Amino acid sequence: MLRGRRFGNLVVAASRAPLPVAALTRRCAAEAFPARVVHGPALHRLIAGTRPVSDERATPSPAPPPGAFSIG
Repeated sequence: MLRGRRFGNLVVAASRAPLPVAALTRRCAAEAFPARVVHGPALHRLIAGTRPVSDERATPSPAPPPGAFSIG
């Protein structure tokens, strides 16, 4: 779980050409539910020592706490 605080999505983007990281960071931060962009050394630290999850090792997600997806 990222940051250990809430449920959410992880989006991975890749390209043969450089991605517009600064623009993506601004747009993600300006959303109604702000997100963050992780790249470079911070991304390497985030994934250090992890392994991809295969179907064989996958476990069901826990139920979200009450109100986790409500607004207001």
